[in-house]
Amino acid sequence: MPVRARLSQAGQRLLFSLRTSQPVALGGLGRLPAGKGSSSLCLELRARGGAGERRLCLGGAENPNGRAGLELVNATGDVIDEKTIPARLKRPQPDKLVLSLVPAHAGLAPQRYRWRVVSMDGGCNAKPPGACEASLPARGTRLFRLRPVRAVGCTGGSAGLDTHGPRQRDVVALTFDDGPSEYTPGFLQVLREKHVPATFFEIGQEMSRYPATMRQILREGDEIGNHTVHHTEFPGYGEIAPATTLVESITHFRPCLFRPPGGAVDSAVIGAAGEDDLRTITWDVDPADWSTPGSSAIYSRVVDGAQPGSIILMHDGGGPRGETLAALPQVIDTLRARGYGFATVTGLLGQRMIYRPYG
Repeated sequence: MPVRARLSQAGQRLLFSLRTSQPVALGGLGRLPAGKGSSSLCLELRARGGAGERRLCLGGAENPNGRAGLELVNATGDVIDEKTIPARLKRPQPDKLVLSLVPAHAGLAPQRYRWRVVSMDGGCNAKPPGACEASLPARGTRLFRLRPVRAVGCTGGSAGLDTHGPRQRDVVALTFDDGPSEYTPGFLQVLREKHVPATFFEIGQEMSRYPATMRQILREGDEIGNHTVHHTEFPGYGEIAPATTLVESITHFRPCLFRPPGGAVDSAVIGAAGEDDLRTITWDVDPADWSTPGSSAIYSRVVDGAQPGSIILMHDGGGPRGETLAALPQVIDTLRARGYGFATVTGLLGQRMIYRPYG
């Protein structure tokens, strides 16, 4: 039974903290419990002035720490849709649970919500049926404002070179170079549908042509890195710093990562990037998709070369990128089936994005 609950916001993510009267066996909870008579523990949210609500439910027999249930309830209390969504569930203490998720994955837009916690004992035979349900607060609801946030920077922008992340974690980073371009929205759509973050290393001379796409990259939880102004190999500070300024002027985001065009790097390049507070990033998996070898070749080269901590190079700009786009869904599905998770380069390296509220 819930005894204390808190709803808060940490950067981009919504945090639901719950303390219970005794430790909860997550596997015994119904993740999508409507109409099934199972035990459940759910957070109910109703937009102010809205007729229906969204119900986020914990638990499930499979992967309770990585998924949450989402039920959409209409004004008459009927569940009209249900699915599972990505989430992180931690148990810092035996009687405490903390659920973390991206609000957009639950269809939660920035606004004010009325909320409460509801638990149901599926083995209860008491009459009336409401006696088997407990809520927190016991009467009424609480108010929470979900604020819009935007990425404004990231940590880890010190001088140095990384070709991959830690090898002890089954996590990889997908990266895309030479955009933004007309192909970039298609890549973003695949990433969104697959719930995978990525890092886009952008060329300054292309940025002003696609400002909305750049803002979309960040809005969807992906990352932007500096790829020089004119795709110049062995660039100096004067070719690097203006690209950072362009990113910031268009998106309000200051990148902390730099990728040298062609992977051409030496101590002078690393030093010039460091002067602009940028970490130099190359890769350890290169399918040579720039040469348009075909979708099958791109797919095979990526999945065969990937290993824990890999930084995978692909391209969303600089030429025809339909082959790479066609290969991407299968690349993600295969790597995920092999047990890999996905992160931005900043996340892979153990750093974090910085978000600030606005509006």
